[in-house]
Amino acid sequence: MPYITVNQKRLHYADSNPAAEGQTYVFIHGLGSSQNYYGAVLPHLTPSTNRCIAIDTYGSGRSHYTGLEQSIDSIAQDIVKVMDALKVPKAVLVGHSMGGTVVLHLAARYPTRVVALVTIGPVHPTASTGQIFEKRIQIVSEDGMEPIANSVPRAATGSGSTPLQRAFIRELILGQSPEGYVSLCHVVSEATAPDYAAVKAPLLIIAGDEDKSAPLEGCKHILAHASSSTKTLEILQGVGHWHCIEASDEHVDTEYARWFNEQKITSSYYAFVGRR
Repeated sequence: MPYITVNQKRLHYADSNPAAEGQTYVFIHGLGSSQNYYGAVLPHLTPSTNRCIAIDTYGSGRSHYTGLEQSIDSIAQDIVKVMDALKVPKAVLVGHSMGGTVVLHLAARYPTRVVALVTIGPVHPTASTGQIFEKRIQIVSEDGMEPIANSVPRAATGSGSTPLQRAFIRELILGQSPEGYVSLCHVVSEATAPDYAAVKAPLLIIAGDEDKSAPLEGCKHILAHASSSTKTLEILQGVGHWHCIEASDEHVDTEYARWFNEQKITSSYYAFVGRR
């Protein structure tokens, strides 16, 4: 299993095609998840020509938590250091949920490292967000991961989700260490909104119309305040917060494929887009 050490953290990652001459994508998952969140969509990204790097963020999946404090900014710095170590000068950054917040922050702070952004159910931090995650911290600190694993797969998915999809989400959550999960809950709880006005890269926001964790109004706020000259909001019907699991195998939308071609980004990227 490949690991890389950056900023005193040993991070697990997958690198699909280091020698690829096409586009490079870097994938950042959300809270309670891992790089495996993207497992069903990576095959759509023409692996013979593109390079896909998916990272377990510190405290998640196989990137074990060792007690270091972290924040949205520290996670963004970790990503930049991973890109440096893997000799990736710039990439299309893909972030889900908390990972969406991270890549928006990264694009604002390190604009030269970003070709374009795809944020999937990005969390727009508010005061109420902090209150929600303070409750989770208490639950996990007292009872471990099982209460969250038993509630989130149904509460955070849409009406179109299947029992198999919910079972996979449950397994992702159960695979987290309580300490790492609590650390990342603090990250979300204490986060402030990225400097959206400093985000100038082409931006796609993918939202679920039944997403209660990253409500549509927050996605619209991000879209309105980003300075990107090209920006699009795509809404998936019947989908909650776990978009790449709930809607991973739908057709490629040709209208939005053209949008990405105009940005010189591979059209197969719209394997993410799902239901119209």
